[in-house]
Amino acid sequence: MKTSTNMVKIKKIEIKNYFGRGNFEWNLDPVVNILGGKNGSGKSTIFKMCYAMLNDTNLLASMEGTIKKIFKEVTLTFSNDWTLYWPYNSGMMHLNPDGNKPLVYMESILVKDDKGKERRLAELQDLVHVYLINSFEQHVAKATQYDQQPKAQPLDDPTMLDLMIKDQIAIRNQKAIENLMDVSDDDNSKSIENKRIFNLVYTILEKFLKEYDKPFKSSFEFSKNGEKFGYERLSMGEKQILLLLLMVGNINQQPSVFFMDEPDLSMHIDWKEILVKELHNLNPNMQIILSTHAPSVITGWHDRVKEVSQLITK
Repeated sequence: MKTSTNMVKIKKIEIKNYFGRGNFEWNLDPVVNILGGKNGSGKSTIFKMCYAMLNDTNLLASMEGTIKKIFKEVTLTFSNDWTLYWPYNSGMMHLNPDGNKPLVYMESILVKDDKGKERRLAELQDLVHVYLINSFEQHVAKATQYDQQPKAQPLDDPTMLDLMIKDQIAIRNQKAIENLMDVSDDDNSKSIENKRIFNLVYTILEKFLKEYDKPFKSSFEFSKNGEKFGYERLSMGEKQILLLLLMVGNINQQPSVFFMDEPDLSMHIDWKEILVKELHNLNPNMQIILSTHAPSVITGWHDRVKEVSQLITK
């Protein structure tokens, strides 16, 4: 588990000239945050931008051309009072591949610590582990992507969601093996805690998939009325909850930040009402930053809800 010095969350998101409507400012709770707003209000763009700034420079580079047209500046402030800025003219220059066009400055990002000293992005990444779960409008997987998958458990007509689940199951089972190898015979308390966290995914999954037989296997095969089948035959909503629980569970209750862009799509209203609570139970050390259109998702979290329109000032 990480030490308390690594328990850094996002404290504030600021965006100047937000879609030309004014300045966006969102003061975040360290545990749960829910963002509402009309379609096209920019919720998904905010989440992708924050994730890209912190974790995926390739995604950031691909977004910059579009983002510069709708945002002037993005600033993230963290609980340790470090700040992350975009865009920042780093002075780095590059020549286009054909060698004929002039040198151009690359847009980049700037990190400053609580003393105002410039720091490397890698130093901030050591303190803040961030993840993004996009909305589940998944396309059918390309043949090349499927060909790259291990064939121990081939899937029929796989979707991207199927492959994402398969990856997370592989990560989970590898972690289970590592936990067994890392715990010595005389460290029984650690072994018990590792097993409790590992089994928590199964316990919570049972609350959502009540009509299926128990227990679930490590490969997440299911059975109902005597028929056995793989997770790829689950419904869209069932796959969504399985992926969410696997992704959050695989963090092993380490401090983290999860951006979740409409994770409740295709879920029954009863599931929506307990979704945030159960995700928080699975990892009480993570900060949830979630967008939704469903009023039922905010059950028990009304004081953590903000509408995009509420966060924009002229």
